Amino acid sequence: MIWSIAHAINDGYPTLYLALLPVLMVRWHFGVAQAGLLAGFLTLTTQAMQPLWGWWADRLGGPWFIVGGLVAGSVGNALGLAWAPSYAVFALALMLAGLGNAAFHPHMAALVTQTDSTDKGRKMSGWMVSGMIGHALAPLVAVAMWQWEGKWGLTAMAIPGVLAAGILYQSARKLKRPAATVKPHAREALRNAWNRGRAFFLMIVLRNLGTASLLTLLPIFWTHRGGALSQTGLLLSIVYAAGMIGNLMGGRQSDRWGPRPILVISLLGAAGAALGWPLISGTKDIFWFAVAVWGFMINGAGAVLLVYGQSLFPGRAGMASGLTLGLGNTIGGFGAWVMGRLAESGGLSWAVIAAALCLAASILPAIWLAV
Repeated sequence: MIWSIAHAINDGYPTLYLALLPVLMVRWHFGVAQAGLLAGFLTLTTQAMQPLWGWWADRLGGPWFIVGGLVAGSVGNALGLAWAPSYAVFALALMLAGLGNAAFHPHMAALVTQTDSTDKGRKMSGWMVSGMIGHALAPLVAVAMWQWEGKWGLTAMAIPGVLAAGILYQSARKLKRPAATVKPHAREALRNAWNRGRAFFLMIVLRNLGTASLLTLLPIFWTHRGGALSQTGLLLSIVYAAGMIGNLMGGRQSDRWGPRPILVISLLGAAGAALGWPLISGTKDIFWFAVAVWGFMINGAGAVLLVYGQSLFPGRAGMASGLTLGLGNTIGGFGAWVMGRLAESGGLSWAVIAAALCLAASILPAIWLAV
């Protein structure tokens, strides 16, 4: 239970700033492109570092990465959001806190599928849902704490992470270092994975480019269309709440049908839902429904991606989890900056459409997957 709670708390911190983006853009006078660039800066450490942490966890065992990562991520994100005096300082705080998030994830994901169970999709989806609970709650709490107590309210948001890390420490002390197994050399593992998984890596790059861009654009798009700031947190929470259901269903069905059908259906549905945002944004109820459908569909592939990525790296589950979580998300994060530039030059609607088309483009390599 403590592992699930810690995962939920950890995963909430990197998403705190999304719900408050309209406030931050006014406070530090930056535009949509720089808002997208924040996602890129964040992924440099939260995602790009994950393969390194995963490789290290495979060699040494990683319980201490989990505990230390949770402390760094909670303190860095909360204090940076509350007290950073400028855009540049906040970006640096995001990156430093991201190191903690990167240390936390790969070993946790590897622990989930250590057994020889045949229902790895179901287990992985359950683990990912615990993190998505944090994603769903964090935007609501961030907006509420900001409106209640301003900077001091945001500062207090570091407390749950520190407390959870202290409890987790007691549990982590009891974990034994994993028994040594015969593993291919890292360079050989990468070469073999690349030969088998080119289509897979192309797919996650395109998928996460569209996903990171749409998550960044959503609160900005909503407020620019006349929506209230107090509703941005709820809007993001709906994305993640619907995503929990999609993740559970996708993980379970992948054990039965295999990864390819789940991925294709997920990407097709997500692209279609996002393409409708600019057309129906004037009708609140329908727009919110479309956002929920997008969250459900895009997250239906989450567990499938991790399990498939681990299958490409036999004996190196930590490295596989790091690459699967990290590679596509890093490129996707900087893709959000590109979409931000497009939004500034051509309008928010065109940026949303372009991001949705990236999701549509990822369907082709999903069809090519070797299964």
